[in-house]
Amino acid sequence: MGVKNIFSFFVLLFSLFLCGQTIEENEIQYDSIVSHEVQKKETLFSISKIYGISVVDLLKANPDIKTDKLKRKSILNIPLKKVVKITAINDRNEELDSVLVISEKDNSLFSKKFKRKNLNVALLAPLKLNSILLDSVELTKKTLSELNLTTISISFLNGLKSTIKELEERGVKIDLSIYDTENNINKIKELKAQDFSSYDLVIGPFINRNFNEFAQDFDNLIVSPLVNNGIKLKNNVIQTIGPDTLKRKSIYKMIDDRINEIEDQCAIIISDLNNISSANKLLEKFPNAEHIKIDNENLFVDPKITDSLMGINKQNWVFLETSKSNVISSVTSMLSSQKNNERDIKLYSTVSGENYENPNSSLDKLGKISFIYPSNSKPNYNNSFQIFYDSYIDMFGNEPDRISVRARDLTMDLFLRILVYRRLENSFNHGETEYLQNKFNYVIGPNSILNKSFFILEHVDLKVLDYNSKNED
Repeated sequence: MGVKNIFSFFVLLFSLFLCGQTIEENEIQYDSIVSHEVQKKETLFSISKIYGISVVDLLKANPDIKTDKLKRKSILNIPLKKVVKITAINDRNEELDSVLVISEKDNSLFSKKFKRKNLNVALLAPLKLNSILLDSVELTKKTLSELNLTTISISFLNGLKSTIKELEERGVKIDLSIYDTENNINKIKELKAQDFSSYDLVIGPFINRNFNEFAQDFDNLIVSPLVNNGIKLKNNVIQTIGPDTLKRKSIYKMIDDRINEIEDQCAIIISDLNNISSANKLLEKFPNAEHIKIDNENLFVDPKITDSLMGINKQNWVFLETSKSNVISSVTSMLSSQKNNERDIKLYSTVSGENYENPNSSLDKLGKISFIYPSNSKPNYNNSFQIFYDSYIDMFGNEPDRISVRARDLTMDLFLRILVYRRLENSFNHGETEYLQNKFNYVIGPNSILNKSFFILEHVDLKVLDYNSKNED
């Protein structure tokens, strides 16, 4: 059994255990709407599975839902038998297989004529197929149900396959070769002996140690899809995640602007040991701020301390410098409970990461304290995402996660650039592109090619807004 067939088997297995069309959507209607009384321990996800609809559709049908926790015996509207009416969108006399039109944010890459109709792509990922025991169903199920390198790799590949499906429906032929790095340096060295010169693009390895080993004597373009820290810079290395220094610089500028607008803030800085440098930078801006340090043994912030430090009838600015999800969850809950009519609290962070978007940090609490932070992606559930979402479930039997959405956006952008400009290098002057939840703007730096696009997100009530776009409007 070849590598592709082996991996297809495991993707199918993964989908069984864990259980886009590129067109413009004009109108969504439903044949009927029924009522559902929420039972104990039911969630939006579990209810969506009962009726065979998406969580996004549930939220659209129930705009009054104000929290991620459902109240028992509350009544939900359940839309059934969705019908999507579509009208023609390509009025120009061009061949369908040379033009891609997608109902996403306006982006000229989608409507440009393809100069190529085929791609040859290699993916190097830590699938670790040899570690999955086929003779033990329970152990296999446990491995594929936990978040680990194998499940991350499968999610990324599924997103990549979604891109391939979308493009192949428009006449593009994409030949994908999959290499299992096994998260093993010796395996990486073995793969390096093969000839990769025929590939238009090599994506991965995922882990910085493995990536650096493979890229060491590699001359073709090679993409780091998920990490930027620890990547050794070379002229042929493409960093798809923007540098943290650039994100922090943007947050610092935003803070400076707000300092000029609002005087007499009360500042508190909470940081772990990994973010002392950013805390010190903030102390330069707020020399009178209190600095609460979190060590590796004590991850708890005493609410009595923050309560005593905050001022009345003034803005209390709290800076949370950590990527530890348990600290983020506890601090945001604490601050949300401490805000009242006489005490305004706003939360900021210069630390980039999707840990702020974990399920334990509720949108209600984050919106209450107007949380602002940099992020590589922005939650977005518009019509284009709905089309992708439904297609993904049809293909793989489970909902797309953050990794699979990023993989789809990242590979769609890279592939479109090559299809339109023949070579990826020719596309770097194109400017910024934006897709379902990610955006890209590559610049050639002194030591690598890097994506300088990212989001500054702000929580307002139950919404997550693009801070820059909101202020431009």
